Amino acid sequence: MQVINTKQTSGQVSCLLLTVTMCLCSFSAFAQTSLIPAGAQAKFHAVTGACDKACLEQLMQAFFAAAVSRKFGTVPALPQAEIRENARFMALADTTWAKVRAIRSTLIFADAVTGNVVGRAGVELADGKPAYISTRFKVVANGKIADIEIAADTSNRVVKDYVWNLDKSFEKELAPAERIDRIALEALVLRYFMSLSTHVAVKTDFDDGVCNRFHSGMQITNVARNAIENGPARTCISSVEGNPPWGPATEQRIPVIDAERGIVIGITLLHYLKSPNQSKMYVTEVFKVVNGRIVKIDNIGLMQDGLSTLGFRH
Repeated sequence: MQVINTKQTSGQVSCLLLTVTMCLCSFSAFAQTSLIPAGAQAKFHAVTGACDKACLEQLMQAFFAAAVSRKFGTVPALPQAEIRENARFMALADTTWAKVRAIRSTLIFADAVTGNVVGRAGVELADGKPAYISTRFKVVANGKIADIEIAADTSNRVVKDYVWNLDKSFEKELAPAERIDRIALEALVLRYFMSLSTHVAVKTDFDDGVCNRFHSGMQITNVARNAIENGPARTCISSVEGNPPWGPATEQRIPVIDAERGIVIGITLLHYLKSPNQSKMYVTEVFKVVNGRIVKIDNIGLMQDGLSTLGFRH
């Protein structure tokens, strides 16, 4: 009969359990710090001359990888680059990106005509909370970055299930028959911004039967109530009409237009003149346009007190 040394066996089991636990912890830590876009590399390739669409997209992918690795010094920004988060000057290493533990989901939109690229990222912060970050680069000759514009929503209103699983239909190319040209896309979004001032929607600009607007993942339209805009249920059209507290919309910019995907990115400063402090909202929106009508709006809107300008010219 074999005599079993229970103390030795117990020790071996404890060691085994400790090893498994350490492996699981290591795997967990790896997973939390490596959820970056597929194929992303924390390396900015040398660029000669203008940056085309693929170059712009690669630049944003490289930034995502560099940011989650805290390698902000590798970002090819010009010495005089304008860097702002939520419209305020800030060093890149001091932005919300420095607090990101993992990137959960991304969308990238590039426009070689304007030299702009915008990356939307649903992220997990160091404390485990979700956040939604929009990052815009204005890229000039040789792949250098002249503008870094960040809109970061870290509030409790960010909807984790949305921002960690961003709607990839925004990146889907449209059939040729569903597209309209750059000029028409720009005009459509400028009319939308005008309606934020006049509170009169151009109804033919919306596919109101399917259109929805989301605010950091919270659905604003076609729901009974929402925590962002109080009041009755509304559609994309009715949500800009009536007597809302906002308007006018100033400092309007259209940094990205992608006719193949039906994408327009619009940025504006929305004034709340009826509020006691005359607050302002920094708005950055992604519009999906199919057959000349808006079908989806992805918005990051951030209330800002004491703000005079968003800055930037591009």
